[in-house]
Amino acid sequence: MSAPERPRPHRRAGRQLLLGLGTLLVVAAAVVAVLAVRLADADAPLSAASAVAPATVVGTGQAPDGRGVAVTVDDGGQTRRGVLVLADAAQARNVPRGARIVVQFDPRDPPGHTAVYANGDAAHRRVQSLLFGIVLVVFLAVAATLVTGFRLISRPRLRRAPAVPVTAGRVVVRQGLLVRSWLELVTDGGIRWLPVHWSPELAGLAPDGLIEVRGDPVRGRLVLPVIDGAELWPSGRLRARPPRGNRQVADAAPGTSHVGWGRQIRGDAVSLAAAPVLGLLWAYVDNSGPGGFVVATVVVAAALFWLAQLLGTDPAPPERD
Repeated sequence: MSAPERPRPHRRAGRQLLLGLGTLLVVAAAVVAVLAVRLADADAPLSAASAVAPATVVGTGQAPDGRGVAVTVDDGGQTRRGVLVLADAAQARNVPRGARIVVQFDPRDPPGHTAVYANGDAAHRRVQSLLFGIVLVVFLAVAATLVTGFRLISRPRLRRAPAVPVTAGRVVVRQGLLVRSWLELVTDGGIRWLPVHWSPELAGLAPDGLIEVRGDPVRGRLVLPVIDGAELWPSGRLRARPPRGNRQVADAAPGTSHVGWGRQIRGDAVSLAAAPVLGLLWAYVDNSGPGGFVVATVVVAAALFWLAQLLGTDPAPPERD
């Protein structure tokens, strides 16, 4: 092992990570702003409902959609009438007539048509759903920032590790919609597999080429390959087992050394096809309707795009055998 010289930085990998994170943060900020506005609108009638009183159920299966429960409210000797809207019609039908419940209402509403609310009703569920959505999106943005930041800091630190010569070849692995490049490293401890971010030097690597690796390719979890004096950032940990998926040994392809960002983004956009399906599933589970579907689809699409950049998708894979 020798003291290595400083390799050329892998700037494309850093820009790819920042592209994915930036897209996710912009989408997250826009979604949080929209959800915050909706939350304020949804919470306004509940905040105005400052009065609390017992109510008696006098009817079920009311509008809208059979989710309404008609109640009379004893407001200090004055009788108010209103409809408590529950989350679903089945829940409303199960409420027995004559049941006594505690409701909230706005004392300024007319006695004959008072908007009433209770814990667990549709209005409270909507507020909770919007609040949960905001927390979830913020958590996603913070987690993505921490993961990306760690990747941007940890990879350059590998430059100081000792240099080891190894035989390597590029292998393209296709797993579903995901296409990644891996290095197959022949080491003293056997073959090791390392997922990497694409670079022009990687595209020009011939099978069984001799490269330099910074770090321990036998016992280490992360190493930094150096090809023709240029570093190659790993997009995952070093493995002793081959990756799952369809593996294809890639020959040197110097003609693909000038792949632009348009091709990178078009390739990553394929994985976004799963976003509407996951958005529909979220809207069904959360019962948030078309609005929830749109918001969930946008957030999932941004998260999938960020994940593609984190995993180091290959914008110029060879043709299938």
